[in-house]
Amino acid sequence: MESPVTAGGLRNTSVVVLTLDTSEVYIVVSLCSRTDTQVIYIDPTSGSLHHDRKLGYDVFHTQDEALNYITDDSKSVSKSTVYAKAILGYVVLGSIALLLVATKLSASIPYLPGGGCVYTISESKWIKISLQIPQPQGKGEVKNIQELTELEIDGKHYFCETRDITRPFPSRFPLRNPDDEFVWNGWLSFAFKKIGLEHHCVILLQGFAEYKTFGSLGQQEGIVALIARRSRLHPGTRYLARGLNSCYSTGNEIECEQLVWVPKRSGQNVPFNIYIWRRGTIPMWWGSELKMTAAEATIYVSDRDPYKGSARYYQRLSKRYDTRNLGVASANQNKSGLVPIVCVNLLRNGEGKSESILVQHFEESLNYIRSTGQLPSTRIHLIHYDWHTSIRLKGEQQTIEGLWYHLKAPTISIGISEGDYQHSRQHIDDCEGEKIYNDDITGFFCLRVLQNGIIRYNCADSLDRTNAASYFGALQVFTEQCKRLGIILDNDLASDHNTRKHSFSDKAWKCFDMTFEEFKRSIILSPICQLAELFLIAGDIHATLYTGSKAMHSHILSIFSEEAAKAKQFSVAQNVKINLQRRYNNAVVDSSRQKQLEMFLGLRLFKHLPSVSIQPLHVPSRRSSFLLKPIASIDQYSDDGDSLLSFKQKNLIWISQQAADIIQLFVYLGEPCHVCQLLLTTSHGADDSTYPLTVDVRTGRDLDVLKLVLEGASIPRCPNGTNIMIPIPGAVSDEDMGLKTRANLHTPQTNPSFLYNFEGLEGELDFLTRVVVLTFYPAESTSSPVTLGEVEILGISLPWRDIFASEGPGLKLWEHVTNIKDNANSFTSKTGSNPDVFGLTNVVLPPIKCDTSRNAQVDLLSGEDIISRSNTQPMTEISLHDQCHDHKEETDSQRISKQDKIPSKTGTQHYISCFEILTAVDNKLGFVEAMKLEIERLRLNLSTAERDKALSSIGIDPATLDPNTLIEESYMSSLCKAANSLAILGQTSLEDKINGCIGLDPLDDNNDIDFWNINRIGEGCCGESCQVHAEHLTLTLTSTLTSTSSESIFICSSCKRRVCRICCAGKGAILLRNKIGGSNYNDLDGVICKLCCQDSVLDALTLDYIRVLVSQLRNSQAEAATCKAFSRVVGKNYISGKKESFNKFEVGKVCELLHNEEESLAEFPFGSYLHSIETASGSAPPLSLLAPLSSGFQQSYWRAPASNSCAELVIVLGNLSDVSGVILLVSPCGYSMSDAPTVQIWTSNKIHKEERSCVGKWDVRSLLTSSPELCGPEESGKEGQIPRHIRFDFRNPVCCRLIWIKLTIQQVVSSSVSFGKDFNLLSFDEEPPSGPGRRASIGGTSESDPCVHAKRILVVGCPVKEDVGRNFEHANSIRNWLEKAPLLNRYKVPIDSEKLIDNDLVLEQNISPSSPLSAGFRLDGFSAIKPQLTHSPYSNRNSLDPSSIVFEHRYLSPAVLHIQVSALQVLPSY
Repeated sequence: MESPVTAGGLRNTSVVVLTLDTSEVYIVVSLCSRTDTQVIYIDPTSGSLHHDRKLGYDVFHTQDEALNYITDDSKSVSKSTVYAKAILGYVVLGSIALLLVATKLSASIPYLPGGGCVYTISESKWIKISLQIPQPQGKGEVKNIQELTELEIDGKHYFCETRDITRPFPSRFPLRNPDDEFVWNGWLSFAFKKIGLEHHCVILLQGFAEYKTFGSLGQQEGIVALIARRSRLHPGTRYLARGLNSCYSTGNEIECEQLVWVPKRSGQNVPFNIYIWRRGTIPMWWGSELKMTAAEATIYVSDRDPYKGSARYYQRLSKRYDTRNLGVASANQNKSGLVPIVCVNLLRNGEGKSESILVQHFEESLNYIRSTGQLPSTRIHLIHYDWHTSIRLKGEQQTIEGLWYHLKAPTISIGISEGDYQHSRQHIDDCEGEKIYNDDITGFFCLRVLQNGIIRYNCADSLDRTNAASYFGALQVFTEQCKRLGIILDNDLASDHNTRKHSFSDKAWKCFDMTFEEFKRSIILSPICQLAELFLIAGDIHATLYTGSKAMHSHILSIFSEEAAKAKQFSVAQNVKINLQRRYNNAVVDSSRQKQLEMFLGLRLFKHLPSVSIQPLHVPSRRSSFLLKPIASIDQYSDDGDSLLSFKQKNLIWISQQAADIIQLFVYLGEPCHVCQLLLTTSHGADDSTYPLTVDVRTGRDLDVLKLVLEGASIPRCPNGTNIMIPIPGAVSDEDMGLKTRANLHTPQTNPSFLYNFEGLEGELDFLTRVVVLTFYPAESTSSPVTLGEVEILGISLPWRDIFASEGPGLKLWEHVTNIKDNANSFTSKTGSNPDVFGLTNVVLPPIKCDTSRNAQVDLLSGEDIISRSNTQPMTEISLHDQCHDHKEETDSQRISKQDKIPSKTGTQHYISCFEILTAVDNKLGFVEAMKLEIERLRLNLSTAERDKALSSIGIDPATLDPNTLIEESYMSSLCKAANSLAILGQTSLEDKINGCIGLDPLDDNNDIDFWNINRIGEGCCGESCQVHAEHLTLTLTSTLTSTSSESIFICSSCKRRVCRICCAGKGAILLRNKIGGSNYNDLDGVICKLCCQDSVLDALTLDYIRVLVSQLRNSQAEAATCKAFSRVVGKNYISGKKESFNKFEVGKVCELLHNEEESLAEFPFGSYLHSIETASGSAPPLSLLAPLSSGFQQSYWRAPASNSCAELVIVLGNLSDVSGVILLVSPCGYSMSDAPTVQIWTSNKIHKEERSCVGKWDVRSLLTSSPELCGPEESGKEGQIPRHIRFDFRNPVCCRLIWIKLTIQQVVSSSVSFGKDFNLLSFDEEPPSGPGRRASIGGTSESDPCVHAKRILVVGCPVKEDVGRNFEHANSIRNWLEKAPLLNRYKVPIDSEKLIDNDLVLEQNISPSSPLSAGFRLDGFSAIKPQLTHSPYSNRNSLDPSSIVFEHRYLSPAVLHIQVSALQVLPSY
């Protein structure tokens, strides 16, 4: 519910973070840009944010109204309340959620031209929220999370709520389309974007923003603002982020903007002008080694490709500051037609100076860039000006004069931007210049002159010298800016008011020709000193962020001040202190600060927080879920067990009436999902044996089909209140399970699957699961009542709301599904020919697309665009090196024909053929051959059960082909370590490539070598043209796999020999080589042959590739499951056809008219069915009856089989509600006397028919004579017109959760009956009438077989707010029973010592010999940490994208903890 506020009537944003005594946390937000208040609920288990956009539920008119609703008019106690001014971010990190808010703000620029206030954060606060989910985390992760909350934020970050300030003023883009280079909380704001509240988290910039008002002696007043935004593309500290990185950005890179304007009265135009410059370290690969002495750090330049990426850096600058094509003329713009980039180098260049090596390479880098011709429209000019040497030899004043001399020509050539803001758009056509306007402003900007190009300052660190030089350069521009705005700074002109008019015709840029003393005498110094104050503060902030200390040598900025001499004396001692402080920070603190910055930006999380989930699971068992069957309790005040699903009853101990064999909970989930985890809270008294021992789990879409997915899961004995997480796998077919069971019976115990899960079962994915049945089994020895605690079910939900609204992640998923022609995914077809997986041979990291093509594909598990697919090859080959473009079609077709052509054999036949080829020479497969066979299996999309069946058919034991058993344990450890390192390197490279594309056009590379370059079985060296011959040609499966003379030839970067594609190692080998060599490169340029790689590197590539294929196989399953879920809701035909466009406003208007100020209570996904419904072939699915009006084809409708004269629908409402009636939307075909149904409705809160209550019975046929519009095909009406419908109103609202609707048509009829006279539409008579004559229904197949049919069913009324705040009372007898001590006790055996062995995979614990003798032992409550990153990336999934829906495979394949217990007995010596 959007309720914007017009500009000028803004209120201050208010944020209230409320924590109730139940530990539930609510965020109440009242934005300055809206008139209403939104409530965001933080799920206490998963930490996910919830906002349903419902008025009176989480949208309110005022903040007080929202707070009263949350606290139930103060019935609920608030544990803590935090008042804030803005939300800066939110993230879930394992068992802790962090909410970052700004509690105090400073209006650093109160009012920009055109409106908008820039706030600097004065005080911020991290709010830690403990979550219920028991996710184990290592000590390192806990420490890193703590360090994240210690990052300096106050005084160094700023934002604007209503304007885009990530680009030079005035931005041509709206607020919510910022430049990612300068957004520092993109990762932290992701959670709010996911729920459609992106405006509620501000766009945070790092750096400085402040203003000064100047003017005196009756002159016109002016305002100068200095805005300095730090780039996030190369974050880090002084010695860890220098020079260029893989994102083509430099360390300490800052864009500075000097904005000057004349304040005007309201309604008057506001003139302004802007000057922009950059500062940063030298854009090439260099660094410095810090010595542990007082000597200067040693500077070095990379000896390998030191200028790699330098041209891309200048391309980014050129693209950002190129204004040639905007059609705005300027007298100051250069006439060469190029974009000038002027680099002012302030480094020491004397003989023996450590910085001289940088000066030399700086020149060489520019010469190299010019020679490549990569910047045809850009002119780069380098000015060397040794700042320190000049001050030492000439003094400060002459140094400043010399700088002005060098800056005069480039500054005048580049110019400044000028324009004004006009409050009304009435005269927009009269503007002679560029016009800028958007929804963020009421008027428009008219820019008559534009700055073209940029001046860039640098010293070694972009700190002290850079800040001083940029100030004196900006000072000259400032005087010119003021003069053009009519603000007189000239002392002579200011003293003679009559000559003010002459100032406009005075010489432009005349101050550049002045000496220092002339400038000081001629200019009013008060504004100059005010500008210097801004630069002093900005310099300290940038220095603190980069070095941890203030800026040095800053006294020169006060040279125009009367206290300049005093400042210089003070600066000498201050510089010594700062230098020592920097040295300490660089040696001790920098590494920690570097990690803080990376975590704050969401970078390298797989290293700093390896076990943290990218996206938390949903908890569909909370809020609107309920128990279908009541369970009796010993407590007379029990609520039939529904409190077991409520977090507000966290301390609940539910007790059965008596000892029971089983306790069953029939849980109906609040929304459909794929169930992943069961979270139990152990609740018992002094005797923990009353809590169940094991649990079975069954899941299904309704009560009719429930599948056993977990049997006999053990529940460990734990203290009261312990949270236990039990993973729930998908359903496995009986055939596959039987195969595995038989195989395990005849297979000896083998080593754990450390490489990958060879025996894994691929369970079914079902995103429409709605019913979960939990069967608890108590301990056999107990005869006491059973106790239970809170029960939660976690799962993965599809973004149904966004799907129906055609926005966000739902829209991307839908666009992908509609491109799938064959709804039966090739994974389930079992034909052995799956182009998707065959194509994955060359799919590594698809490109980052700047323009989405029509055939763009989407990762259904991430919601991301994956790659551009052709009609014949679903997945194109993508090299990891190339992140920003697609490969050419010619290359794709060549690779398909040579490597990925689908064989004509079935999958199992092809797999057996591969096995026979590999065993042709030696009947026994080795490790390498077994890995190749597994790769072929995964490419064929064969499940593990199908593989085992195929091998068993030829008499081969599958266990003998398990690579985990064909390798020595010592080598397995090192191989796993290498593969894990490869995964980290691959992910790091992906992050850099994604960020490197910001602000740049995509690269146009083309390479046949992908990240792994794993050859197909039978492929061999191309022959004579290759000098390596690492892979010899063997027997082939098809003739298309043989080598061809047109095979591409490369040069090995190591041995310089010519090598064919087959003999090349994958690009990942280059990353491993760089890591071994200690290089910081994350690029994948060049190739390396297999003979130059160690076998361990090649094996690591193979292992990583298998892990990728296993993951991709799971993605294929998810894709099929998603398509299946969509088709069950909107129909297969709608998926394959073109989606009809709907006017959201018109649809909303129609819904309001239909609902008549009430709510739709049964709309999918919140409403669903209790039982399955028979449906005719070709009909729309039953769930389409409950889907939103905007979904599905307008001409589609549901119909029952023609043989069924009756259809009964049991609808489960989204909440307990007061139902006032049911609306039946008539099918497009209309009704006839033969198929108009009799409608009978019951309501209930129980699932048994005998407990339901009838609310009425209506005959639609009686309406046909009085409402002829219900008959026949529907005529196309106007947009917004209410569709044909029949409303069945109840006499009184009924509070219920279940609605029975029975639709009946007559099978035997008599033409003599006048139905209009014999039946009353609103009759409550239970007796069915005799039927009239009938004609053929459009839904039927002939005159004799009409069918039951309908378009939509709407249940209307008002949801009931449940009383969730009441306490669960226990009688004294119950409390006494709970506190009764058990007969037997257990105690924890103390551990004498423990250590990690076998590459930290095994924990060895030793028990002291002095421990008392025990009859036995029991191991309870173990948790295993599974890292988030298990393999190299295979797609361009960006976890920062708000449309991302991450499906983490570890939720489906949980971590496995193998335990081996050995008892060692020390024999006495004799």
